[in-house]
Amino acid sequence: MSDFVHTTEELAACIASHTPFVILDTDERDRAQDALTAAARELNTEIDFYTDCDQFVELRRGQRVTDVSGDPLSYIEETMKKKSGNVFALGDVRFLDGDNSFSRKTVNLVRLASLKKSTLIIVTADPVWAGLNKMGMYLKLDLPTRQEREKMLKEFLERNRIKSLGDKVGQAAAMLSGYSRLQLNTVLNYVYRSKIGFTYDNLCAVATQKNKLFGKIPSVGRIEVGDVYVAGLNGIKDWLVQKEKIFFAPKEELDKKHLASPKGVLLVGVPGCGKSLSAKMIARQWQMPLYRFDIGALFDKYVGESEKNMRIALDYIDSVSPCVLWVDEIEKALYSGGDNDTAKRMLGNFLYWLQEYSGRVFLVATANDVSQLPPELFRKGRLAEVFFVDLPGGDERKAAIELYARLSLTMKLDDEQVRKLVELSEGFSYADIESAIKQVAEMEFITKNKESFETLQNAFRGTVGIMQAQPELINRTRQWGVNAVSASGKRR
Repeated sequence: MSDFVHTTEELAACIASHTPFVILDTDERDRAQDALTAAARELNTEIDFYTDCDQFVELRRGQRVTDVSGDPLSYIEETMKKKSGNVFALGDVRFLDGDNSFSRKTVNLVRLASLKKSTLIIVTADPVWAGLNKMGMYLKLDLPTRQEREKMLKEFLERNRIKSLGDKVGQAAAMLSGYSRLQLNTVLNYVYRSKIGFTYDNLCAVATQKNKLFGKIPSVGRIEVGDVYVAGLNGIKDWLVQKEKIFFAPKEELDKKHLASPKGVLLVGVPGCGKSLSAKMIARQWQMPLYRFDIGALFDKYVGESEKNMRIALDYIDSVSPCVLWVDEIEKALYSGGDNDTAKRMLGNFLYWLQEYSGRVFLVATANDVSQLPPELFRKGRLAEVFFVDLPGGDERKAAIELYARLSLTMKLDDEQVRKLVELSEGFSYADIESAIKQVAEMEFITKNKESFETLQNAFRGTVGIMQAQPELINRTRQWGVNAVSASGKRR
């Protein structure tokens, strides 16, 4: 991680050692200017910093030096020829990505700087021509770290006398990752000046709209979560409560214990039993945006394009973190049982990213057919846990019936009525229960008449549960799940 302090130290070392050419890779010109100013004051040396707006400014004293009419290279050349030991930084550069007159003139300046024990620094996030790139040092200034974001947030709260975040300042700083300093200040001021109120929930709601800052790509789409109602799955719910503090904990604190933020979960089991809904539940509970990653959309008929698409998608996911990343039916996307070399390379790229990625992305992968899953996916360290999602038991069906009856029928069932429906729903998935109840709700909507409990019973009797419809799949999946962690929290 090339944070502000580390980058400032590296700049100071380059200047002190008369490194002739330095590329500072960053989109944040203002933070780069601050880092250069800090280095100038630490070394007690002059650094002339060029921008199209201010022309040349001497950073240590903050004084404007001269107006060069937009031709900084000629001014730098003339100054270097007159004396040694100069340091120049260009905050606005152009035409340095190819072999042209500008990049070749810069090459000559670098050679002159080497002779004159001077340093030329360019600040850019754009590619630099290979003939120039190989002549110097490459430094990178990453986006503000969590520690920097937390400091900025505390200063903002103190400056505006805001106390509504309470003890969630650290967690709010984690949610604001991926923002530049300018963007972060924009988000804070927007929430503060708007009528929604400066609370943790409102700050998260605005901060998680990060996808508006980046161009969309076809394989990764934002999913609006809204209200989420989940019956059962208590094992997953309890696990999430335990892991939330670790997921949002500062990396420095986790490193002291040699711990890592949980990377995600794999949910394997019966279709229609809450696997996909769990992704929304996690995003809602942890107040993070939810993105659906369609790995199948990455494959391309041209050689190398599929792998390129994967890299672009993973870079995009990194830019919108922290987030919950949902890969539905991952076995169809990652099945590597054939001789498809592209699929195997894609699998390798994805698993390597999953293993090594240190950002705040929580993967929720779902699968219906465990036999098609590559064994590499189950390796410890890639996913925090693998849950088996079974058909709901009696208590879980009872909770689901009461929930959907209340939501769709506004019907309060008595104990005897619930007992009858629980018996009728043996072998049902959550989706089967929801479908039977909403069938009656649709009838009420059309006829505008309140339906009877008998109608509801008939809807359950007429529903073919998944256990009856796909017994072989269910039995095969259940056989695998005997030794897995139960999503419902029950011992198997």
